[in-house]
Amino acid sequence: MLMCKFWEKDLLQNIIVSQFLKRGGKILAEESRAILVKDEFSGVICLSAEDESDGKKVLEACDDYDLLLLSQPLMLNYAEQRYGLVCEHPCFQGVYTSNQPLPLEGKLDISVANDEELERIIATYQFADPEELKNTQQRKMVFAAHADGQFCGYIGEHSEGSMGMLEIFPQFRGHGYAVELESFLINKKLNMGYTPYCHIIYDNAASLHLQKKLGLEIAKEQIFWAHKK
Repeated sequence: MLMCKFWEKDLLQNIIVSQFLKRGGKILAEESRAILVKDEFSGVICLSAEDESDGKKVLEACDDYDLLLLSQPLMLNYAEQRYGLVCEHPCFQGVYTSNQPLPLEGKLDISVANDEELERIIATYQFADPEELKNTQQRKMVFAAHADGQFCGYIGEHSEGSMGMLEIFPQFRGHGYAVELESFLINKKLNMGYTPYCHIIYDNAASLHLQKKLGLEIAKEQIFWAHKK
């Protein structure tokens, strides 16, 4: 019987490794207690390590990093010092571990965002550049929600596979639309054969509460998007 690899023992913490490989990603380097994986679609590189020595070894697979996704905090200081990276927004990681779809109440009409809706998304969403959002629209993974015929919010999938971009415009809040919209995307990800997961910026208490309400489990340690200063 094959030994379970270290990252397979805690899939809440290592869902990124799991999903990158499921999407056809490439293992750049691997030791017994560290792995470096590249998502072929987005180009994002993820490091997971439970041993600092092994973590340093696998990082040597690349000469430099403009962006590095860390599945736990162990190697953050080393990545900052060795590669000049910085993390401005530590994140909680939420994972929907059930294979059962969530109920939809039919409150919203949800469809792929059209060009006019995309322009408003670009104007109101701060964590992706316009080109990334346009590419997301082209692969039909950014969705606009309408209530009584009015554009009331949106959600999408980031290029590396996490759910995000959830926004309900202020005048439409308080009606359960965020629950309905994210439930829709969770169900879509399940239908595509993937495990739905998301990243919640450490100080976004409202989003963290929403993820728990929807049944997502929160990984014990924060994850880190580390980028060049």
